[in-house]
Amino acid sequence: MHRLFMKLVVPHSRALLLGVVAFCVLFFVLGAPPALAQETAFEQFGTATTLPTDNIAVIVARVIRVALTLVGIIFVCLVIYAGFLYLLARGEPDPIKKAKKIFQQSIIGLFIIFSAYSITTFILNRLLDAAFTGTSSAIADAFSEPLSGSLGGGILDDHYPERDAQDIARNTRIFVSFKEAIDPESIASNYDGNTDTVDYLNTDSIIIYPTEDGPGGALTEEEVVVTYDEDFEIFVFDPVDYLGSSEEDTNYTVILTTSIQKDDGSSAFSGAYSSGYSWTFEVSTEIDLTPPYVTSVVPQQDATEPRNITIEINFSEAMDPVATTGSYIASEESYFTNIEVFDALGVNVEGTFEISNAYRTISFTTTDACGEDPCGDTIYCLPTNQAIEAFAHAATLNEDEIPQAEPAGYTFDGVVDAASNSLDGDNDGDACGSATDTIDCADGEENDDYSWNFTTTDDIEDSVPQIIDGGLDPGIEEDEINQTNDIEITFNTYLKSSTVKTHSVSLWPDPYYESWFAIRKSNDDTNERTTVLIEHPTFVSTDLGGWDYWPVLTNDIKSAYQICMYPAIGPGANCTEGRDAERPYCCNGIASSSACQSDQQELDGLDEELPDNSETEL
Repeated sequence: MHRLFMKLVVPHSRALLLGVVAFCVLFFVLGAPPALAQETAFEQFGTATTLPTDNIAVIVARVIRVALTLVGIIFVCLVIYAGFLYLLARGEPDPIKKAKKIFQQSIIGLFIIFSAYSITTFILNRLLDAAFTGTSSAIADAFSEPLSGSLGGGILDDHYPERDAQDIARNTRIFVSFKEAIDPESIASNYDGNTDTVDYLNTDSIIIYPTEDGPGGALTEEEVVVTYDEDFEIFVFDPVDYLGSSEEDTNYTVILTTSIQKDDGSSAFSGAYSSGYSWTFEVSTEIDLTPPYVTSVVPQQDATEPRNITIEINFSEAMDPVATTGSYIASEESYFTNIEVFDALGVNVEGTFEISNAYRTISFTTTDACGEDPCGDTIYCLPTNQAIEAFAHAATLNEDEIPQAEPAGYTFDGVVDAASNSLDGDNDGDACGSATDTIDCADGEENDDYSWNFTTTDDIEDSVPQIIDGGLDPGIEEDEINQTNDIEITFNTYLKSSTVKTHSVSLWPDPYYESWFAIRKSNDDTNERTTVLIEHPTFVSTDLGGWDYWPVLTNDIKSAYQICMYPAIGPGANCTEGRDAERPYCCNGIASSSACQSDQQELDGLDEELPDNSETEL
């Protein structure tokens, strides 16, 4: 047997090997069972075009694949057959000639099959691109806004004026808020760390120009003064001359270029947003001389509140973020006094003022740690059982016919709006400034400050904020929604404004295309409920197949008492499975038809007082 094998097989092993290899290649490339093969272009084409399985296009694609597979197997069999003829010819010329002819024809056939398969795959892949990738490109062209994704999804938290804003006053200033500290040298051309000197615009990083004129008509360095907050996250750009014209409205464009750097030297714009950011707004022919006023405060006048309440001031319009934010911490020689909080002895309460909500809301958080919320984050408290008084100071005015705030050195010595109008503390329509200027207040007061009082207790409020029933608009998995309306999420309590920002609330299209979002909030008349608003560009229309959009809320959202939104409470939380229209709630990862009252009741039942600096979890 061994001699027969050596005589018949070994001399012709090359032909046998070629036949076996050809068979294996054809089997695994063309004829692999579905369990072993990945989804091919044929299946992808059917999936991407959403054609049903009995659609003629998908059927034809499958027939082509099956036919190519069968023909390929036939030619492989012919190659093997030719090999056996050659093996059994035993040197006789005619059988050898026949075997070679079959072998040659089979190889040519295999080449044709491979070519046909490659050409067919190429064509179907192009159809796939047209059906799927091409659609995404078309969507991006029609609905995305180039250089916009950094707002919300990237490094930018907010800016003023807003995207496509209209009727902006000529004497406006421009605000930009970043999510991380920025190297001020990349924003201000002559930055040296000295707040006694005036900083001017770095035009390599920030380009401001009338849209019609193009970047060639941009404001020069000396035409824009730059100020910034103590953390180098918020920058204010103040044009030396009024923008626009007194005769016609003027569109302006602002470009934030890739020359802007974080404080660690890396680029502020990276990844999907590495090309920078730009937006436009329309400047009117008018000058804004109307002073801002306070619309509401938390706590309200004469209220009695638990000591972990956050102090907030809501204004009638966007306020200068550098003039309204900062810290009063004596040990760090940080003495921000444009807004102040005093205890019963008239001593400044140490803490930090932050701005949010389209630059309309100021939040004050103390430095006195007094516990943790359910998410493990620190709670900070005001002095216990004391009468607290809060002040928002008006700024010193100049002596113009209609006085406006006068910068006191680096910035203003009081609260001002985006057009340098000082606070109108009594909301009588006229700003009479601070006690240090020469403007007399009509009511005989020395200044136009705003102040109010409230009292703290020794309690800590630990109720967990949650979305109310019917508080999602649009609802979960709702179809054919309005393309332009803000997304609204209503909570059962007042939320701390500085926690309702793009780090805690976001919006993502799926599949992704470059899209921006901005976060706002509104409160009911009694400040007992907050509605979170997500502003966004126009959604993809249903006529084009619609698009999935994913609003995301994290437990960084906190109530006015600094208690986090508990992740397992409320509609649409992260259930692993089973959530549907009849069970829209997610309680500890399990779908439920009702809100997670058991969790809320459990948390409400923890009424043990937390001592100062306690690490006890609520």
